[in-house]
Formats: sequence, structure tokens, C-alpha cells
Amino acid sequence: MMNENHEVESIWADGVPERVDTKDILSNNEINDIAIDYTAKFLITKGYKLNLNFPRKEAPQIMCKKDGTLYAIFVVGSVFPNNLWINDDVRLKIVEDSKKFNFVPLFANPALSSKDPAKAKVKLLLKGDVFNVHFMGLRKITEEAQAPNIPPNSSFWFER
Repeated sequence: MMNENHEVESIWADGVPERVDTKDILSNNEINDIAIDYTAKFLITKGYKLNLNFPRKEAPQIMCKKDGTLYAIFVVGSVFPNNLWINDDVRLKIVEDSKKFNFVPLFANPALSSKDPAKAKVKLLLKGDVFNVHFMGLRKITEEAQAPNIPPNSSFWFER
């Protein structure tokens, strides 16, 4: 919903509702859909060209090119402040596939929180609410093991 200033507004009143039906809470798939959409828009603004049939729900969710280099973006959305990372078996399989098919593998973990401080505090994501997206950027997926909470000045963060 938009107000007269063309700002998106929540359909929910401020604060945590007394009763919430589970069907009103975003599912993991819906959180991931928002994360994929956000990541795709981020890539486009940075000059990446998304390949046909991307984004999609299966990993990699986004295949794109920039300056002749092919990138595969693996997106996992989460509830802020969770920092997610892929498990070692999956990470090593992605690295193996990247060498085999000549792409650069990157990971995106946009985390959502309600713009309403009370809902954000209890990590409540409701359909029709307005969200903040916490996005630190893209991380390189490498053979080297990584923890979920790598600091932003680490060499694992991808800048391009």
C-alpha cells in the first residue's frame, strides 16, 4: 500500500499483533523469493547482465555476466541478524562445478527485518509488512572453509 507521498506502507499497525495467524507469517520460500529479487536488482544496478531464465528458485538462482566473466549467484534469504553460510559438502561441490563449467561462484545472504522496531526485535516477518534488507554484498565461494560471520573487510567479500 502507498501513501500520498508514494511511500510504501505496511498493512499492519505498529507493534507486535496480539494474535498472528501462521498463514500471515512469511515462509522460508517467500523470504528467499524476496532475497533473490533483491539480489537480482542489486546485480543489475552494478552492470551485470542476467542470463535468460534467471532468476529462478533452484541453485544457482542467478547466472549473470559482466566484462565477459560468467557468475553463478547462490542466494539464501534469512531473518536478520542471521548470517547463513553453505555447508562444506555443498561448497566443495559448487567449487568443483565452477571449475568444470567455468563460472565464478558467489553467495548472497540478504537478511530481512520488519521496518517496525517492535516486529524486528522479535524477528516477525508478516505478509504485507514493509522490510529492511540487510545486505553486505557477495561472498566468494572457495575451496577454503569459511565461517558464517566473516567480517566485511575480509578478502572473501567480492567487489566488482
